[in-house]
Amino acid sequence: MINGCQVFSFIDKKVGVTKDGEQYIALNVLSKNNKKLNFISKIPEVIDKLSTTNFSKFQDIKLHFDFEREYNKEKKVSYWTCEVIGVGN
Repeated sequence: MINGCQVFSFIDKKVGVTKDGEQYIALNVLSKNNKKLNFISKIPEVIDKLSTTNFSKFQDIKLHFDFEREYNKEKKVSYWTCEVIGVGN
């Protein structure tokens, strides 16, 4: 697992539920070179904190995230997943 943090410009957020009934929060942000990115978290504590925090559009926020290597046994393919684990100032 690899941990990281980076400052992004906030655009918007959305709380939803997957087909499997799992709640998530999605954050749409802009990187410093104006690339639009989307980060997701399924951690209940992070969902609660982010859904109750008011961000203004284009406000700088610092996201903390984990990258983890996943392996699909059926397709014999590995890939990286990224999940937001916190927000700092």
